[in-house]
Amino acid sequence: MIDNADDLRDKANEFKIGLKKQSINVQIGDEEYSFRISGIGQKSVKLEKYVKFDEIFEAIESGNDNGLETIIKQFIEDYEEEDDE
Repeated sequence: MIDNADDLRDKANEFKIGLKKQSINVQIGDEEYSFRISGIGQKSVKLEKYVKFDEIFEAIESGNDNGLETIIKQFIEDYEEEDDE
């Protein structure tokens, strides 16, 4: 069992090619979403998921009001540019 960040990073980098072919399933709300491992570096793991705008509304219209699609929709709706002062 890995118990520190350095060993985890070393293993991730050792198996980078194989890991980048994998995906991780994450439970958000009532749904499970699959994220692709798109990058592994010295400081972090990059996860990636494409969510189409049509999928956002299909999920919400089908009653998924606490899933990733709803979070994304709300995030975009609430976004405002910050003033550079």
